[in-house]
Amino acid sequence: MLSLMIIIFAVFFGLDVVIKQHVEENMNPGEKRELFGDAVIIRKVYNRGFLLNILDNHPAIVKGATMVTGIGVLVYDVFVFLGKGHLVKKLGMTLLSAGAASNSFDRLVRGKVIDYIGFRNQKKFLARITANLADFYIACGGVLLTICAVFSRK
Repeated sequence: MLSLMIIIFAVFFGLDVVIKQHVEENMNPGEKRELFGDAVIIRKVYNRGFLLNILDNHPAIVKGATMVTGIGVLVYDVFVFLGKGHLVKKLGMTLLSAGAASNSFDRLVRGKVIDYIGFRNQKKFLARITANLADFYIACGGVLLTICAVFSRK
């Protein structure tokens, strides 16, 4: 099972990194491309902070917190993957870890995270939010981990 999770991690991490690089090299800031009619908008946005650019003017804090969080995720991964069973929990951690690793790579190497997925929405605030696949991996992994926590036997 560990080898399957490593493959999933590598594929998901690699996919997001490759798409980010493609967006970086082939799109200009402010340029938009529409998918699925006009429901999904592909655009290049830099996030130098955390969610919604929180702490974007404090790069040292962002990098430090990224490293500490990354170490914490890695340590938790070791405990989860050394245990037997718990397939859903392991899948959740694999997704969360792939997303965290991709965004951490961006923050530590590029100094910013490249976001590229937006959704058309009547609410201006929601329409301005731009994410990347890594953000969706983190969210999906978090949902799976929450499900595991809620339904686990004590």
